[in-house]
Amino acid sequence: MNITEILPGIHYVGVNDRTTTRFEGLWSLPQGVSYNAYLVADEKVALIDTVEEGFGSRLTENIREAIGYRKIDYLVINHMEPDHCSAIADILALHPEVKLVG
Repeated sequence: MNITEILPGIHYVGVNDRTTTRFEGLWSLPQGVSYNAYLVADEKVALIDTVEEGFGSRLTENIREAIGYRKIDYLVINHMEPDHCSAIADILALHPEVKLVG
């Protein structure tokens, strides 16, 4: 897994994609791209952004590694491009009570 604890309770849970070769079909990505998602775990748990849909299972594995089986209270989506939001369904499947914040 690719879990990094940035500060106590704040984890990078994103995914590195080494297979995508172009960003939005235009710009070359010779080293791939990272989908940056962060988990803030305190009294409540907030997930900030998701990842590209094909990497949703890796995101959920990373979350599980970071916080175990705690529930996610909030899912914050910064904007609606697929690299930020297309794994929302994966999160809702595991955490149907999550509150979406956009």
